[in-house]
Amino acid sequence: MPTAESDDAQVGALIRTNHWRTAAGLLPVHASRELEVAATNHSRFMATTPSSCWPGAHGEVASCMGFTGADPGSRVRQAGFPGGAAEVINWDPNPVSSIDGWVWTVYHRQPFVDARWNVVGYGSVPGPFNGRQTRHNTMEFGSLSSMPRGTIAEPVIFPPPGTTGVPPGFRGDLEGPRPPAPRSTMRWPSGQVITVTFPSNTVTILHHRIYNTLCEPLVHSTFARTEDAAHDVTGDRQIATAGFVFLYADTALQPNSDHTVELEAMVDGRRWYRVWSFRTR
Repeated sequence: MPTAESDDAQVGALIRTNHWRTAAGLLPVHASRELEVAATNHSRFMATTPSSCWPGAHGEVASCMGFTGADPGSRVRQAGFPGGAAEVINWDPNPVSSIDGWVWTVYHRQPFVDARWNVVGYGSVPGPFNGRQTRHNTMEFGSLSSMPRGTIAEPVIFPPPGTTGVPPGFRGDLEGPRPPAPRSTMRWPSGQVITVTFPSNTVTILHHRIYNTLCEPLVHSTFARTEDAAHDVTGDRQIATAGFVFLYADTALQPNSDHTVELEAMVDGRRWYRVWSFRTR
């Protein structure tokens, strides 16, 4: 639910976030006023100061006017939130495109499909960016013990089975940090990002395929995310030291077409196997 003080943009962002969360089988998140304040403060800071004042977008330079905290954790605590946070930032024009802009990436998708977060705060402030007028959007993810908190009993698949309107391509060169380029081309766009978030931090990938609408296997690249890097899964079998695996076709997918993913893994000594499909727009 939104807070009593949530504005229209914050309500819209919450609705869109929970659209994707529930589609992926996760509990919906609730708005936190403290996280909304922290997110809005940082968005306002970016909108009103030179980019040199916010290195990497997530930082703030203390000597700059309007400083609210050097990092996301500092900013949410300054706003009264009792804990740390995950933060995502972009410059899309409205709440729906902002949430979708994060969801259809690699690393910015992660907090949206993480069952541990149960509260969020969105802030959007108009201002200049790279020579154009747009909106500076920040979203904070946190967890409160007083709110329902989900656990990942089963791996979380995204795009969820049966999703339609999936963007065919992914410009990984526009995401920061930049994910690994497709192996066979080393060029962008790739096909849309497919992710599986496992409930264990030790996963062995046994088999992975992406098929087009004719059931032809597509050349694709598969990676496993560790704490500080994404490691290439060069064959069918690879031990991942984190529970987040992502793959994409090495070139953009065919528009308005069905695509199927097949993935097999060992998770905590048990075999996990899924085949699911989605449709591009």
